Amino acid sequence: MFLKLSEIFKYLDAKPDSRCIVEGEEVLHANHLILCGKKSSATQSIKIAGLCLQTSALQGQPHQIEGTFSIDNDVKIVEMKCSCKAGLSGTCKHISALLLNCSRLYLLHNLRGPIMP
Repeated sequence: MFLKLSEIFKYLDAKPDSRCIVEGEEVLHANHLILCGKKSSATQSIKIAGLCLQTSALQGQPHQIEGTFSIDNDVKIVEMKCSCKAGLSGTCKHISALLLNCSRLYLLHNLRGPIMP
């Protein structure tokens, strides 16, 4: 099962050189996405969660990212949220990094319990 790059670009309203994509790739390459996995999975949906280090405060609390994908013939992004200042828009660099990481859903680990204490 694949989350297509075209779906990621569509959801983020982005092009390959858009700021959120470029910065999301930088977050991934810097290994700041420290957790990414499935919180729950049903026949027609997947809930995902992740933690991403703050670029401006690496020792601070990581940003919490949550989202929902619908599964029909294709995987569609329903909604995404991040705890960063820009996260309510659903299109911040942390969400972009997580979505790029999720392009291969079969590689995601199942998460158990709360992701933050």
